[in-house]
Amino acid sequence: MGLSRKSNGQSLTLGLFCHNHVVSPVLSSLLLLPFFVFLPILLFVLSIPPSAHAKPLKVVVLTDASGLGDKGFNDVCWQGVQKAKREFGLNAQFLQSREQADYVSNLTLTAQHADVVVTLGFLFTDAVKQVVPKFPKTHFIHIEGDIPGDNTASFDFKSEEGGYLAGLVAGLFTRSRKVGAVSGMDIPPVEAYVSGFRAGVKTAEKQRGEHIEAIVASAGSFDDPVKGKSLARTLIDQGVDVIFRVAGNTGVGVLEAMKDTKGVFLIAEDLDQDAELPGRILTSTLKRMDVAVYGAIQDVVQGSFHGGHRWLGTAEGGVGITDMKYSRQLFDAGDLERIEKARSLLKEGKLIAPKRYTEVESFQPPAL
Repeated sequence: MGLSRKSNGQSLTLGLFCHNHVVSPVLSSLLLLPFFVFLPILLFVLSIPPSAHAKPLKVVVLTDASGLGDKGFNDVCWQGVQKAKREFGLNAQFLQSREQADYVSNLTLTAQHADVVVTLGFLFTDAVKQVVPKFPKTHFIHIEGDIPGDNTASFDFKSEEGGYLAGLVAGLFTRSRKVGAVSGMDIPPVEAYVSGFRAGVKTAEKQRGEHIEAIVASAGSFDDPVKGKSLARTLIDQGVDVIFRVAGNTGVGVLEAMKDTKGVFLIAEDLDQDAELPGRILTSTLKRMDVAVYGAIQDVVQGSFHGGHRWLGTAEGGVGITDMKYSRQLFDAGDLERIEKARSLLKEGKLIAPKRYTEVESFQPPAL
């Protein structure tokens, strides 16, 4: 869009709407108006955002079998898309893949019709790597996994830091000195969560001066609430009174089992769920996938998108736990201070939580 005017103020040259190659009859009539009449109209037209004239950006989100409604990972990411939809007028849709065998075909079909493709979860990584090179003009946003390509922004989160805080909270709180975790599939982000959790429990042991048993049960699936409920009941039968849930839609069953049993508390994952059962959910770990997804879509809208892989943790505001609004009264002041100190150490890079099972044994708990 161009606008030039001779120094004597008597001639106006317009490059207005040249990208459409058509000047409407209305605009043609306007061009015949005296300059002092035309100028206010011109300024009004120029003030209309380009997005008001352009076709809405089409964004499609691909989820795994858990789909939306998992009250965790997928829902957090979808919140970022919904925020972008409200602010930028996007056309936003989602496609649920029932099996991993569908990933490549669903991605390929989606990339043929969408401007932006958002893929959620480590399990999509290999499929995205296959499809991205075939669609260089499509923007891809991937959560959990390093995807090469100038047209792809991929994000990983330091889940071990959230897991560490969850383990510390569980270990400081437990009355039975037995805590547990129910995990989904044993993939790197889940391994990081569980490893951090175990390290947090070790830290609580040091503070309390007594042994705390940590029992981890894996469902082998992110979409099996029945299995999640069964595993949670098994942990409860073993005397566990705090359960950390890292299981996607499988975790819905964990919550149900906890509701059925008095004296058992939950630590939720990825999304702030504290209000769902006030006081019984001690805290929720937070992974701000919504912020990452929203920011990348914003970059596409503003023409500043750039590919690459980023790690986000406590220091970047990408990982943490809630403020424990409904459960703070269950902890003494000293334990709350220890939790805050642990957050600060993680943020400052002075505390490195283990992300692999093999690193937990050698982890040296800090003094809090």
